[in-house]
Amino acid sequence: MFSTSVDLLYGVIALSVLVFTAFLVWIMYYIAQILRQGNEVIIEIREKIEEFTETLDEIKDKVLASANSISFVASQIGGVVDFIQERKDRKTVRKRPSSKK
Repeated sequence: MFSTSVDLLYGVIALSVLVFTAFLVWIMYYIAQILRQGNEVIIEIREKIEEFTETLDEIKDKVLASANSISFVASQIGGVVDFIQERKDRKTVRKRPSSKK
């Protein structure tokens, strides 16, 4: 099989290259798996961020709706207070001339 030491050297080099190639293929496979898992994690993070953004938008809409409702109620209460104040002023104006007599 090996007639000279050079043939033995070439055989050992060929075997070493074969083992090294197998090792590189094994490393590339695991790197591909890690990258695939990283891609899945990034996709999940994007989905969570999108859900979070949608939730924040819903909360913002509800807060704005509540603020508009409170603003409307406050303006109506202001109208009622003005009406009551006018009635008090009218009663006060009516009482003043009659109390001077």
